[in-house]
Amino acid sequence: MRVTVASGRGLLSGWLIAATIPLLIDPHTIAAWSAAGVGDRWRLGLAAIELLGAVLFAFELPAVVGFALLLASFALAAVIHISRDETPWWLAVYLIAGILLLYCTRRARPQAAIA
Repeated sequence: MRVTVASGRGLLSGWLIAATIPLLIDPHTIAAWSAAGVGDRWRLGLAAIELLGAVLFAFELPAVVGFALLLASFALAAVIHISRDETPWWLAVYLIAGILLLYCTRRARPQAAIA
């Protein structure tokens, strides 16, 4: 089960990294965020938090810290999207997947490592 959970965390992290890269380099995404009134510092900060969270979430030991960073980035992204009258349903899907994977990660840890 540990391999399956680790694979799931890796897949979710890879997906989030791929979805976040346009915030840094795609001219259309950058223009859309600028038109929404989100400055470069907020856009870059959100991308940095989400990328760091996704990288940490992919590994077993820092998964909790990574999830906390992802949670913060999802909350910030949701506020930005909701203020633009958008429904960020995909953030809820990412959050649910992250919660399930984190739960399974914590549950699959060997008992000797916990004690």
